[in-house]
Amino acid sequence: MTVKDEKTDGIWCNPIALPEIPRGKDDWYPYEKEMFSHDDRPAAVTGPEYRSVSDPTAFFWDGKWYLYPSYGMAWVSEDLCRWRHVRTEPYCAKYSPAITPWRGGFLLTGWLCPLYYGDSPLGPFRKLGDFILPDGTPFVPSDPALFTDDDGELYLYAFDSDGSYGKADYRTKIVGYRLDRGDPRRILEGPAVLFAMDPENHPWERQGFHQQNASFGWVEGPHMLKIRGRYYLIYASPDTRDPSYSMAVYCSDMSPLSGFAAQKRNPLTVSRSGVVSGAGHGSVASDDKGNLWAFYTIAAPRVHPYERRIGMDRVALDENGELYCPNGVTDTPQSLSGSLRRWNLTEKLRPYASSSSAGRDAIYATDGSNLTFWQPAPEDAAPSLTVAFDAPFLVDSVRVWWAEPGYDPGRGVGAGPVGYTVEGKTDGTWRILLDRSGSREDYNVDFRTFPAALCTAVRLAIRKRPEGIGTGVIDFSAFGWMP
Repeated sequence: MTVKDEKTDGIWCNPIALPEIPRGKDDWYPYEKEMFSHDDRPAAVTGPEYRSVSDPTAFFWDGKWYLYPSYGMAWVSEDLCRWRHVRTEPYCAKYSPAITPWRGGFLLTGWLCPLYYGDSPLGPFRKLGDFILPDGTPFVPSDPALFTDDDGELYLYAFDSDGSYGKADYRTKIVGYRLDRGDPRRILEGPAVLFAMDPENHPWERQGFHQQNASFGWVEGPHMLKIRGRYYLIYASPDTRDPSYSMAVYCSDMSPLSGFAAQKRNPLTVSRSGVVSGAGHGSVASDDKGNLWAFYTIAAPRVHPYERRIGMDRVALDENGELYCPNGVTDTPQSLSGSLRRWNLTEKLRPYASSSSAGRDAIYATDGSNLTFWQPAPEDAAPSLTVAFDAPFLVDSVRVWWAEPGYDPGRGVGAGPVGYTVEGKTDGTWRILLDRSGSREDYNVDFRTFPAALCTAVRLAIRKRPEGIGTGVIDFSAFGWMP
């Protein structure tokens, strides 16, 4: 039977369901000298193809949210739950985009990139040129952040290093610069070292799943936020490939370039296991009502070490003015209007599959990992995955994360919409809870809600697959509660 459910508008689930996730380009950067690039794969790049989004800068402007991740700008939302992809002109496919308002328009830069200007948050953007140090030397920043203070002063933040990468003396640090408001390419002050990595005293900066390497880590991906006169510098560590990837916070009550100390309530975001593992390099942004949100990178290094997705969660200020996530890093449905209690009803349960390819068993769709996946046998014309419960549960939403073996757009094998249905079993009868069989939307991670139904089992049925590509399931999660 079907029962009436609470309002399901304004609900999201991590990883964020973003349409048209672009291809990863991590091996391409030596060949790209500008922020904007084409999709043509350099002949020298021979690694596996994959899709990825990461390192998000988000901000609220004129009633809308704008999300700028690495690999392909940008996504726009009016409610933080439904996003649409807008291909900027030119198209940005590089790391760590950073944007800030300036003189009625917007300044934009990225990892090892010059500065650009656009009349709108989505461009078109034109090149202003490289940043210029006080001695006249041009330079481009690593993992940049742009910040406009209340008085109109402009600042640039980046990560820097001492020593050579891969050697014992390699130490990273966060630096800041004050820019010329009239010509924002020009540095008036800096680099000022705001803080350096401190893995001895900050466990979240230590590399490794167990944070066991106290001699090495990263501090990177800075992002500046100002609340009630206090400056919050959010940063990432220890390594984007690591499930321990996190964001932490330094604060200053003095200025945007001095007086920073690590807040006691660190890290801000962290999740070392599960489908949503790693919660690093991102940003914290406020809407027009003062609500704070963290947007962060999820580590999912299944095909490539830098394969990633994006998550978001609430942020609040405690009684000491320190940032924290009241719900932590979440991997179940959350509501914009307040608390929402949902269990992952399929996690760790062994499903029954219509078929499985060798080494791609059904259990990999519900094992709570983003590194494994179920794949039906090639000859299976009607693949399905069934999970039985131990008792009747009310089910009202699902998350499906598709695997795409054979994805290779450089050779004409791209991704596309997957058509599927989700059915629930009640009193021995199957009925459709969600019909996406005719979907024309390309969602690599798809989260959907529907009216709650009392079920003793759920079934995912794949009805349509993109041409020329394999289709598997990294995660199939049905969410609900016991009546």
